[in-house]
Amino acid sequence: MSLKFKTQTRLKFRDADPAQIMYFANIFSLSHDTFEEFIVEAGYRYEEWFSGAHHMIPIRHAEADYKSPLIPGQLYDITAEVASFGTTSFKMKYTFQQNGKLHATVHMVHSVLNPQIKAKMALPTLMLQRLSAYHEVPIEK
Repeated sequence: MSLKFKTQTRLKFRDADPAQIMYFANIFSLSHDTFEEFIVEAGYRYEEWFSGAHHMIPIRHAEADYKSPLIPGQLYDITAEVASFGTTSFKMKYTFQQNGKLHATVHMVHSVLNPQIKAKMALPTLMLQRLSAYHEVPIEK
């Protein structure tokens, strides 16, 4: 059974559009905030992940699927897990729920790059080990 990182957030009124629902692009900021918490739980120090000394991990693709409006002032449960691994990237999945009702799903693909030449490189072994515990379908050992 895989682990799932769970957190909560209360949407701020600044996140709303004139229709008083969350502005569509803000879900990516909330997902990235969740990712920052997730990597710490996965065993990384913040400085270690974001230093760029050994590798860089930019987001190369992001998509959101909205099922129900997200309303400012409301509290939402966010779950983060690794949806899949590639040889040079991994895909994160975030679900936003309230009282068990799915409001949105976000996927973000992170590539691993060599910082000197800005070219793709294989997922580091330590990264694969730390993140695989959160894989939707655990990697067999």
